[in-house]
Amino acid sequence: QAQHSFLVSVEYCEEEVLSHEVMGSDVRIAYKPFSLMMDGIPVISLPKPPDTIPISSDRSILSNLLSLMEGGVVLSSKEEGIYAERHSQAIVSWMGGTGDEMHVMERDVDPVMLFNRETFRQELERFSRADGFQPQIGFSLWFGQDSSLSAPISISIKLPWAQQLFKQAHD
Repeated sequence: QAQHSFLVSVEYCEEEVLSHEVMGSDVRIAYKPFSLMMDGIPVISLPKPPDTIPISSDRSILSNLLSLMEGGVVLSSKEEGIYAERHSQAIVSWMGGTGDEMHVMERDVDPVMLFNRETFRQELERFSRADGFQPQIGFSLWFGQDSSLSAPISISIKLPWAQQLFKQAHD
């Protein structure tokens, strides 16, 4: 399994609107209806809100939020772990990977580590000795709110290589 790949699942108002696997060490998640590459980085383009989202106020909140998402978030898979950089004007918060607290991602600062490979390996080792909790195999991002409860856009990112290692340890 590739060390550098992402399984990205996007939900609008708790409805899945996109699921996509990216092979490679970098990906930008943004609302870019026209461009599939930016700075040489592949883009997962967030779709327009589907008509199945019931309440018109939710749809307008989503449309406004997407307009702030043009710069998006860039994820980079490095030796030490997964880093993220926020380029969007929308609030971005994240959780998972390393710990259970919710964090707000600042704009235009150095990339922040969302997932530490060494921590994952240690947690996996403890778990396989039945000595610890199940390790996180990914992390989540929320856009538009600093709380996961009311965020109109949530993105779940699983790391296929971590899933594979966990599955082997579990079997």
